[in-house]
Amino acid sequence: MDEPRSHARVWVVYLLLFGAAIPWYLPASAATTTLLGLPLWVTISLACTLAIAIFTVFVISRYWHDDDEDPR
Repeated sequence: MDEPRSHARVWVVYLLLFGAAIPWYLPASAATTTLLGLPLWVTISLACTLAIAIFTVFVISRYWHDDDEDPR
């Protein structure tokens, strides 16, 4: 079985996504900005959380295969 933890690319993408999910990089003036009816930082955090979930599904489907499974 090919483990995703042995691929450095997976770790780098997760670090970038989790780093972007915490919008510490926004200027103070962005505190009053809204997007989709929510504060900008909430929208960014939700979008990054969705991206993390989608990337996790991709990693699981790409790297985790049982040796007993029939190849498709």
